[in-house]
Amino acid sequence: MFRFRDHIISLVAVFLALGLGILIGTGLSDDMLVTQQRLLIEQMARDQRSLREQAQAMEAKVQSLTRNLYWWEKYQEALYPNVVSGLLSDKPVSVIYHGTNLPQDVLGVLRDAEADVCSIIRVEGQEELAYAEGLGLALAMSLTEGNKHDKLDSYLAEGRIFLEYYSPNPPQAVILMLGEQEMVEKRLLEEMIETFNHEQVTLVGLEYSEVEDSVLESLKEAGLSTVDNVDTVFGQFSLLSVLRGSAGNYGIKSAADQFIADY
Repeated sequence: MFRFRDHIISLVAVFLALGLGILIGTGLSDDMLVTQQRLLIEQMARDQRSLREQAQAMEAKVQSLTRNLYWWEKYQEALYPNVVSGLLSDKPVSVIYHGTNLPQDVLGVLRDAEADVCSIIRVEGQEELAYAEGLGLALAMSLTEGNKHDKLDSYLAEGRIFLEYYSPNPPQAVILMLGEQEMVEKRLLEEMIETFNHEQVTLVGLEYSEVEDSVLESLKEAGLSTVDNVDTVFGQFSLLSVLRGSAGNYGIKSAADQFIADY
């Protein structure tokens, strides 16, 4: 017969077992937590050492590249006068810039090469241009004929073009400095290309490396030489080579066939 005393003993045994289980489980949990924390700290320490080593390696690489760049600039400074000086001696060249800023670096290279810069002309970007039929023709004829086309004065009065410098000396080559495609008026280019080709004047399309939406591909298709990185010494060298007769498409973008022109 089941006695009340036996029932009490059974309950006590259950509670003792439960307490013992809790005590053992808590101890194990504490040990596992400590172990996990220790492993995490060790991993973080390893990661920190790895990051420090990577940072040191990157710093050493930057220092090496900085030294190389310094010596490369010194090399350019020493070589530049010997290569560029007199390279385009008295060659008449006109500069037209459209949808971009005045290319001072290009003018500097032309000056150092002793080219005769006979005209510098700014043509407004597409939005400001409000294009009028015949503007490209009037501009090209004014340069090749050595006197202003009848329509040119009206375009000047309307503020569509600006003569930074103009002389009646007809150019043998025309540099066309262009900006982003959205700033370029295609009909203007078409008229100038047709006219300059008819007059056998070399037309070269240029742009800076930073231009993302290039228009030089269409100039290449029209048979023009192009340089898409004229803000670099490599692009400037290619420009001088093109003006000396090394026709081609040079630079770093899709229209380029070579990085740099042959000397």
